[in-house]
Amino acid sequence: MNKAVIADLLVRFNAFAPFRFLNRAKLPVLMYHRFSDGEEIGKTSRKAFEIHLRYLARHYKIISLTEAAARLKANENLPKRSAVITIDDGYHDFYDIAFPVLKAFDVPATIYLVTDFVAGNCWIWTDNARYILTKTRRGHIAFEIGGKAFDMPLGGPASRFAAAGSLNSELKKLPDEEKDVYLAELAQAMDVTVPETPPHEFSALSWDHAREMAAAQIEIGSHTAAHPILTNVASERLKNELESSMTALEQQLGPSPIHFCYPNGNVSSRERNAVEAAGYASAVTTEIKLCETDADRFLIPRIDAEPELHRLVQSTSGFDRLK
Repeated sequence: MNKAVIADLLVRFNAFAPFRFLNRAKLPVLMYHRFSDGEEIGKTSRKAFEIHLRYLARHYKIISLTEAAARLKANENLPKRSAVITIDDGYHDFYDIAFPVLKAFDVPATIYLVTDFVAGNCWIWTDNARYILTKTRRGHIAFEIGGKAFDMPLGGPASRFAAAGSLNSELKKLPDEEKDVYLAELAQAMDVTVPETPPHEFSALSWDHAREMAAAQIEIGSHTAAHPILTNVASERLKNELESSMTALEQQLGPSPIHFCYPNGNVSSRERNAVEAAGYASAVTTEIKLCETDADRFLIPRIDAEPELHRLVQSTSGFDRLK
C-alpha cells in the first residue's frame, strides 16, 4: 500500500483532527496559482478546488486577508479555526474557473495581480520557457545558463514542463536583465518565435474582471508590475515595481487596503522594508508553514495548496511541520 493510499485512508477516518485542534490558533494561508477544467500539469482542477473548499468550509472559517492582517498589526490573536485563500499572478483561469466556485461557496479570497500582465504589456516571464519548450519541434535540449549545462530529452508535455522548470530555477538566480538575454537565446536555439503578448493559454484576466471580482469578496492585491524577482533588481527598480503596481490598482479599482505578494517568495530586509514604506497593508511569502499571532505582517507564511486532498489536509492541520 503506497503512501498516498494510506494518507487518503487517514483523511477518511479524520486522523488529522488532533493536529487541527493543536494548531487551532494558527492560520493556514493557502497559496494557489493556476486552474483548469480538467486535470492539467501544474494546475488545480475545478473538481479539486471544489473539494478543497468543501473541506475548508467544514473545518475552518474562511476569512479575508484584510481581517487577518489587521489582527497581526494590532498584535491581537488570530481567529481560531480560520483560514485565508490567496492566489498569485492573475491568469484568466482564475476568473473562468476558480471565481465561480468561490462565489458558490460565498467565501472571500485575495488575488495578487501582476499589473503590467493584466494590462497586456508583458508575460509572466517564467511562462516564456514553458512556451518555448512546448512549441519547439526539437526532441532534445542542450543549453547552458551561467556555466551550468542542461542536456535533456523533450518528449511529452510532462517532460517539457519539467525541463522548463529546471531552466526557470536557474534563471531565477540571475540579475533580471541577464535572465532576459538567456530567454531570448533559448528561443533562438529552439527555433521558436515568442509572441509579444502571451497567447490565451498564458494570458491574464482583465481589469473588467478585476472590478467584478472586487465587488464579490475578492480582494485585489499586487504581485508587482512585471513580476521580476525583487532580490535580483536594483533599489530604483524595486521602488518602481511597488509604486507603479499600486498606482495601477488604485486607478483601476479605487483606493482600498492593498496587499502584496513577493514574486517567487524571494525577500530580504530591503524588500520587506520597501513594501512597508510603499504603503501596502501586508505581504505574503512562500515560506511553507502556518501563520502565528506574532508573525510579521509583511512576511506572512503560506501553505502550498497541492491538488490532492490528503496533502491539503496534512499541510493545513500542521501535521507536516510536526512531522
